[in-house]
Amino acid sequence: MGKQDIGLKSYFKNNDRFADLINTGIYNGIQVVKPDDLEELDTDSSLYIHTQGMKIPLARVRDVIRKSAGDCEYVIYGVENQSSIHYAMPLRVMMYDTLTYEAECRQFVNTRRNRKDSEYLSKMRKKDRFHPVFTLVIYYGEAPWDGARSLKDMMVDMPKWMEKRFNDYPMKLLEIGTCTNTFQNQDIFNFIKIIQLLYSDKVEELQRYYANIKVGRDTAELVGTITENEEILNYVKEHKDEEEINMCEATKRWEQRWTRKITDGFINMMGVRKEGEENLAPEEAIKRLKTEGEKKGIAKEKIEIAEKMKKEGCSKELIERVTGILL
Repeated sequence: MGKQDIGLKSYFKNNDRFADLINTGIYNGIQVVKPDDLEELDTDSSLYIHTQGMKIPLARVRDVIRKSAGDCEYVIYGVENQSSIHYAMPLRVMMYDTLTYEAECRQFVNTRRNRKDSEYLSKMRKKDRFHPVFTLVIYYGEAPWDGARSLKDMMVDMPKWMEKRFNDYPMKLLEIGTCTNTFQNQDIFNFIKIIQLLYSDKVEELQRYYANIKVGRDTAELVGTITENEEILNYVKEHKDEEEINMCEATKRWEQRWTRKITDGFINMMGVRKEGEENLAPEEAIKRLKTEGEKKGIAKEKIEIAEKMKKEGCSKELIERVTGILL
């Protein structure tokens, strides 16, 4: 189990966050689940399947699972975290939900021995009822989700008349990098917004937005863990006595590293560094670029480079520094 998965599990053990996650991800913002109504359940959904005289173990462990009372007697909510795209995820979710129902069915068997003959085969009584199970998949990878979103997406092509009769199993997916949901919980709002800005390299926008806004320490730490951003994680460690973290300051070191990486990429692309000059400082390479550019009169090429950099989301200051063109 990776640090990212462990961090998310711990983060959403908080009932306020979990309730808002479910209300937003499953109920589109309707406040169905209340934090005080949540109760933790065993994450282990493993059981044995008996078939042809054999006892086959089926091991499945949920990431986070809660029980909630409300308009229904109670409802079961599960959350599954995904760092990478899982092309069989709808099937996996269906299995998790099925195992949860199967576990409840076995409770009927164990607690109710007296059944009519018509109830013997199912081992359930006519009036026995299951509790609804909902599973939300949280995908926090940087690449856009291009996997299946329902069981039907995993099927071979079917004619339209067959599709209408097919028993589909849609998957509820929350894609961190692209979601536009409005979360009421400020921790989740900050967590998702910062990750989206980091994934899209919008450092300046992040620093403007969080110039006067601090975020919770565990939120900042989880952001650093999810995005594998060592600069943010080191900043959080250095400010271990602070409950709230200044994300504007926390991202400055990362911005410097990111700026140097982008600058180096364009310098190498333009062939400014010669063989054996891999360690030539960007400042020296930029100076050489400007000098050679003035000698050769390559204004058009510099404009093309500036336009490419702009499309890549480079800042105005960086473009001017690399190309010598005042924007």
